Amino acid sequence: MGIVPKVKEYLDRKRVSYEEVSHPQVFSCIEEAQALGIEADEIAKNLIIKIKNKHAFVVLPGGHKLDMKKLRDILGKHARLEMEEEMENDFPDFELGAVPPLGEVFGFPVYVDRRLLDHETIIFVGGTHTDSVKMKTSDFINMLNPEIVDVAQE
Repeated sequence: MGIVPKVKEYLDRKRVSYEEVSHPQVFSCIEEAQALGIEADEIAKNLIIKIKNKHAFVVLPGGHKLDMKKLRDILGKHARLEMEEEMENDFPDFELGAVPPLGEVFGFPVYVDRRLLDHETIIFVGGTHTDSVKMKTSDFINMLNPEIVDVAQE
């Protein structure tokens, strides 16, 4: 199937080097890492955050969990994870749970947990549960210009 055209067009327009990675259908970062034979923290997990009527993306290493207190200290007390029903309406071009962390595509700010920077390359979903994108972490950061934060649980 391949990554969603909107993702491919964005990456090509940014002239960033990336690799499309196909794998068996998976529904979690842990499953994806196992299918690809890599550590879970090499997967960039994108969490969709709702702040009243606005969105933000928070990107964590796949083996870490979000610390809601840390998140709310940064984004405010109304920050919460978006619910699945909302995702279906807000991101109809993407499979549920496979929205890539490309904030510019959606006009959303992106917050990247500092622990992701410990990895030379990362892999993130390409819009489906069978296709992902692999790129250098430095290219990912330069492309998105996210705010680097500390929001993962210790």
